[in-house]
Amino acid sequence: TQSGRTYVGLQNEYNGIIDAASHPQLALIADSTPDKATKDALAEALQSDSAAAYFDQVASPEAKARGYMSAREFESFEAGRRYANTAYQTDLQEMQGDNLLRELVRTTAQLNWQLNDLKEQIREGNVIAGQQLALSARQYYEQRLHGLESTISQGMSK
Repeated sequence: TQSGRTYVGLQNEYNGIIDAASHPQLALIADSTPDKATKDALAEALQSDSAAAYFDQVASPEAKARGYMSAREFESFEAGRRYANTAYQTDLQEMQGDNLLRELVRTTAQLNWQLNDLKEQIREGNVIAGQQLALSARQYYEQRLHGLESTISQGMSK
């Protein structure tokens, strides 16, 4: 029936809105869960004395005990060990040739990854903003359009 199709359509629209609204929170929870996939990359980073010292300063007790961390903590560690770590500045000044070039590639790759993440967050925000705009438009125009439909229907029946 038409009312059944309308109900299913509204239910699907509602579920889509709820899914879009909850996605950022669910992603944050997932990114905050300790992830064994960070273990090898963390072990490689900790071969540097400056990275190991920074890890000792900022890593969570869980990361220190497990030897791996959440994706969110790892991304923060990777950015911080280069930007907020004065010992890294000394390491960087001592790098030459291939080592310096490899570090440039690593930092560029990290920056690209973070920019992609920002792009995805903006995209998600735009979806949610679009849904909010659609809801506002429905609330604003629904009564007006319904009133005009009634007027038009009455005019056509005369």
